[in-house]
Amino acid sequence: MTAATLNAPQLQALLDILLHHETYAEVQSFKEADAIDHYGFPFVDKATKEKSSSPLLQLLLTRTVLSIPGIKDVSPEFWNVKFKGIMRRFGEAELSDSYDKGTLGSRKRLATAASVVHEAVTRGLLSGVSNDRQSDLQHHYDTKKAEDLTRAWQDSVRQLVYGNLIDELFDQFTKSEDFEGHSPAIKAAVEYVIFYLAAFLHSVFVLSAEGPYLLKLLDNVHKLIPYTMIGQTLRVGNAGTMINGLVRLFLAKVSVGSITNWIGLTSNASDGMNLMQRIISMVLGWDASEFRKAADNIKHGKDGVSDEHLAAIDQHLQAPRKQHEAVRQRSMQENKSIIVAILESQGQDGAENLTDVQHTLCLEYYSAQLAIRDREKIIEVLCTQTPDLTTSIVRDGVAVYEPMIRTIHKHVDLRKHVGAFESFLTDLIKTSKPKPDNGQDQNTMSPPSVEDLVRLFQRNRHLAYAYLHDFATGCPDLRDTWKAWAKEAVKVFRRKSEAGGDEKDEATNKAAAMDSEKASTGAGDMDPELQKMFRGLPEDRRKSVQDTLDAHFAYLSAIEGVSRERIQRIISSTSNETKPTGGGMTGPGIYASRWQSLLDETMITPGKPHGPPRRGEDVKSQKALGKTEAVANSDTWDPDAVAQHEEKGRLTAPDPSMVIDAFAAQFKALIADLSSSELPQS
Repeated sequence: MTAATLNAPQLQALLDILLHHETYAEVQSFKEADAIDHYGFPFVDKATKEKSSSPLLQLLLTRTVLSIPGIKDVSPEFWNVKFKGIMRRFGEAELSDSYDKGTLGSRKRLATAASVVHEAVTRGLLSGVSNDRQSDLQHHYDTKKAEDLTRAWQDSVRQLVYGNLIDELFDQFTKSEDFEGHSPAIKAAVEYVIFYLAAFLHSVFVLSAEGPYLLKLLDNVHKLIPYTMIGQTLRVGNAGTMINGLVRLFLAKVSVGSITNWIGLTSNASDGMNLMQRIISMVLGWDASEFRKAADNIKHGKDGVSDEHLAAIDQHLQAPRKQHEAVRQRSMQENKSIIVAILESQGQDGAENLTDVQHTLCLEYYSAQLAIRDREKIIEVLCTQTPDLTTSIVRDGVAVYEPMIRTIHKHVDLRKHVGAFESFLTDLIKTSKPKPDNGQDQNTMSPPSVEDLVRLFQRNRHLAYAYLHDFATGCPDLRDTWKAWAKEAVKVFRRKSEAGGDEKDEATNKAAAMDSEKASTGAGDMDPELQKMFRGLPEDRRKSVQDTLDAHFAYLSAIEGVSRERIQRIISSTSNETKPTGGGMTGPGIYASRWQSLLDETMITPGKPHGPPRRGEDVKSQKALGKTEAVANSDTWDPDAVAQHEEKGRLTAPDPSMVIDAFAAQFKALIADLSSSELPQS
């Protein structure tokens, strides 16, 4: 007879599977314009009884974001009119799908990355941080050992949530710029965080086939920001004049439309664009021009692509959303390329007889045209639609933070820190670019390693410390405001059974610590509900579910082992300051594996006229044609070679579909109940 309860590892695995699935399902739901209408508070009034269709996102927003100083003071209209309006516009824009483009685009990569970060934070909100052992931050931590860095991070988090570490860190910044001088644990924990940040950026800019393209976009934006003018504006002694100058610099509009609207001749004429919007428009416009060149090269080429076929693709682009979705579904269900499905939907004869070369060119043409359309839609949403919600949102943000800005401007030399930010961004872009290979062939370029980005953060971390010290010493009232918020914010990560000494007596605390140690690998506060869900499962299905959970927990344990090995490798590579050794293409973190799994599972149109859909793992090293052109004149690296590095030590997660089918709906309903019951009080 199968046990009716799950053990601690199985509970941890169950929460991991369900949380991973629901988090990304909610992110994907925002492809539809009406998703924001069913989000719930704060995009509707709290009196509304409807539960959120995105309960994990709502939980994250209400528990961690809405209480932030400044944000808590914005008007309800900021959320339920302006922010909601922007989200609806993006949903209505129908930005392209990776399936149609035949590649994993930048938005897909960044959305999945954000989803995995969200998943990690939400796991802490749901399960709580364990307080299963005493933490002495003054204990010796060997920064040359991965195990000690991990333990230092865990001990620091435990003290943040249950101890007085927040008070101590604010005091440390007030006394000195030497943040790491607080304790050996903080010094080691900083190294741990640096390794993870470096691994994340390395995944974005190097391991991703989109990396050189994203880096080029960042570089273009960096070059357009008027740092000199910002610095000159910050020289103004009067804070009100300074703020008004910055607002006018970035947000002021001067156009015929703005003038005629102001004098009453028109009411909805386009106001034109301010500097902030012109930067967005120029960067995306330059980007779109590369795709136009790629599309024109195909259109005017001599490779036998029919003008009728290209015209049919153009016509399909103008079709309504329902037709796009219907064609996509036909492609998936009938095992035919999106191009063949499009041509058939447009009544084109000969779609079945496309050669592989013609099909590839048609797919590249369609991908380029989708990219152009995406950028035009994003510019429209952020820069040209009326009313101008983008500028209004930024103005509201400036307004609520103006008192803080005035205080900081009065007591802190912001010019120095703006210059420091510019310096860091310049260093980041330079470090993330390829460099000559150390081999004999100096014409060969090699990508930056994780260690290169680790060194980037190590040599620049003092810039953040300097600002925080200046802020803490110069603005004591603001320092106390943020400290009070931080102390309250971390309480949401406490387990209900381990609330702390201020809520329990010492004996109860010891008992709770013993209980939590027994279940430290479980799902924490979610254990009772997950056990209840499992007990409701028919007995004949329990064994299969438990086997799946056991396999998934083994996978999680294996990832943790690989992560520690990678941390140790980075330590060894960077520990010799006078002569650092090589570098690797992989960094630590379970999140990296979960991120890659989301990308690998993405459905992609067949690469030939007929055949089953591909997966993201089949096209991970491919860029859209226009993006290839955009970085063609810069020194890049072979993404296939980088992918080979990435594959080393990579683990494949077992199929969780059985668990998802059994529990996903119940889990979402459970989180919806939890989220709606914990809305902030008026």
